[in-house]
Amino acid sequence: MNKINSIKKIKLLTFDNKKGKVLRAFRKNENKIGKFGEVYLSWINKDAIKGWKLHKKMKMNLVVPVGLVKFVFYENNKFHKIIIGEKKYYRIYVPNQIYFAFQNLSKKKSLVINYSNIIHENKNEIINKTLKEIRYQWKK
Repeated sequence: MNKINSIKKIKLLTFDNKKGKVLRAFRKNENKIGKFGEVYLSWINKDAIKGWKLHKKMKMNLVVPVGLVKFVFYENNKFHKIIIGEKKYYRIYVPNQIYFAFQNLSKKKSLVINYSNIIHENKNEIINKTLKEIRYQWKK
């Protein structure tokens, strides 16, 4: 089975409140959360694209509470794209061993949250490639 088929898009709950909306991101009893390693946040600027990365061991749960982001996953010459953000509020479960990159689709910065199963401390755990090394038609 290809790992790319293990990517899951999970609808998340939001709660309207007259003082401000509440966005749920992670609950320990939900599928695909897994063991806790760390949570990190990554801002992505307007028109920016980050990637390509492959985590050898890290499994990720990605949420975009601010803005709109297109994630593109690559394995065995196949691409899979998912767009999430504050108005398309989902979590993406990403298994290890899959290349991914992401593009901000907002007019302002977007915020990506990653809940991972391991601590991001070993540089040998990641394989980086440039955007030119894996050819994908990014739309501006």
